[in-house]
Amino acid sequence: MNIIDGIKNKYAEYRLNKINKLENSVKEKDGCLMASASSPEKLMPDKLKITLKTLPKQLSIAKNMEFTVKSLKNNPKNPKIEVENGFTRKIENYAHSLGIDKLGYANVPRELIFKDKAILYDNAIILIMEMDKEAIDAAPSDITQEMGVVTYDELGKKTNELAEFLRENGFAAHASHPAGGFVMYPHLAQNAGLGYRGRHGMLLTPEFGPRQRISVIFTSIQNLPVNNLNEHSWVSDFCSKCGGCVRKCPGNAIIEETFENGDMRTKIIKDSCHGCTICMRECSFNKREYHQIKNRLKNIIN
Repeated sequence: MNIIDGIKNKYAEYRLNKINKLENSVKEKDGCLMASASSPEKLMPDKLKITLKTLPKQLSIAKNMEFTVKSLKNNPKNPKIEVENGFTRKIENYAHSLGIDKLGYANVPRELIFKDKAILYDNAIILIMEMDKEAIDAAPSDITQEMGVVTYDELGKKTNELAEFLRENGFAAHASHPAGGFVMYPHLAQNAGLGYRGRHGMLLTPEFGPRQRISVIFTSIQNLPVNNLNEHSWVSDFCSKCGGCVRKCPGNAIIEETFENGDMRTKIIKDSCHGCTICMRECSFNKREYHQIKNRLKNIIN
């Protein structure tokens, strides 16, 4: 490692530690919601390869991750807790105008909050932004990584913008950046009915398969149109028969765990994960259309 790379890595570590301290400060706020005893630990995000081309975006990511906490001071002192008829549609229209592709609503179970983290509200707006398919199909490559950095940055900025929109309309908001965050995003997005988690742990949606980043805004709005139904649960049956992501992971980072009751779940070993995006590239839902896979599975079962 040369001196320049060493300096960049030290700076990246400094910014990550700063972000972590800021996120932990939410626990000191009155009325915050803490994780449960069964909540998972949050692992520090990987240090993405820093290049002259991606450096501005990575600095922007760090700035916007910090802003998710710093901006809490902008929340109204007595925030509104209910939306009137039609305002939810205004939220959605504004989100789409920013470039957010899909959104949903859910209540946040405490077990989805990372251990040692806290959130201000358990009413959540889940946001999704598509990742470019051509760049994913080129994985592993610099093109893939650069696209990933851009998507993280764009969704992070738009998440903060939408949080400010809520505040301007009298609601409190606590944004959670796609590159870090306070909760388990794929689980919460599944709860919102936006898709279903695959064996690789990523959310699979009808529109984008595994190709998306997820962020969240926790809000004072208590009457969000929460969807407690999920029409995508069949995905679990398909993934149990497929397993391509497990077989093709070069680091063998996706392992199977069998519980005492016979249930089998996959677990991602972070230290073995290369960050290569091959699991996303090789996912059947990246190679074929959602409904094509659904109909194929239906024909096999019947």
